[in-house]
Amino acid sequence: MDARSHWTFRPLALLAAVALTLAGCSGDDPGRGDATTPSASPEPAAPPAAGSCYRLTQPQLDEAHVDAAAVPCSQPHTTQTYAVTTLSGITSPDDAAAIAATAERLCRAGLRGYVAATAGRLALSRVTHAWFVPTQEDLEAGARWLRCDVAVLRTDTTLVNLPASARGLLRRDSALNRFGRCARTNAAGIASGQGGRVCALPHTWRAISAQRLGAAADPYPGRAVRGNVLGRCEGVARDYTGNSTGDIAVAWRPPSRAQWVAGDRFGLCWTQTRD
Repeated sequence: MDARSHWTFRPLALLAAVALTLAGCSGDDPGRGDATTPSASPEPAAPPAAGSCYRLTQPQLDEAHVDAAAVPCSQPHTTQTYAVTTLSGITSPDDAAAIAATAERLCRAGLRGYVAATAGRLALSRVTHAWFVPTQEDLEAGARWLRCDVAVLRTDTTLVNLPASARGLLRRDSALNRFGRCARTNAAGIASGQGGRVCALPHTWRAISAQRLGAAADPYPGRAVRGNVLGRCEGVARDYTGNSTGDIAVAWRPPSRAQWVAGDRFGLCWTQTRD
């Protein structure tokens, strides 16, 4: 499963004030200096607008702030803003960990409703989210907006061009034929998370069942999630492929500890395909 959070938030370095000293002329009063007027604090930039579309790259999804301008949603774009809300409870603009945790929690909570998916269907898809917050300068000036964008990972390094509106993207089961979680690899690659791609692309494995492994507050189940592959996955793989008696290739991929901390609670059953 793909990690879906900004693991670090690196505030921009604050600029140091530089004092400019003018050389005095002979006879100048050393007690007098040129009067200066402090510059007014800049107004923070306006918050983004919900529904806006952007042409971002996959690496940009891991940035806390991007300068890319919105594009018309009728043009090619890879993300769409599904929520603009407030970083509630953030009192210090320098508390990067609190900002990241709050942003991840709020954006994750809103994604499933926007794309109209059950929790299991979302887990079986390559749909993900990204969050963006003000620059450090704007945070210092009091800005507290949070922008949540939806995206679809085409491969592990590229994004899908979204439709004009991504609302309800996973409403139907058939959406997984386009945006589902597939891979072009072997069984070892499934275990290590290699070769991931949307099911619209040629693939050799497909995730066919998402099994919930715990509630939000539960600790990571550890080694218990790694055993009994056939018991978890063989039945659903046979139902999916229509292979009731012959040899069948199945795989089981649970969430990593880091993915669990980020909120993922599903392990995935995979089966080999003929694509």
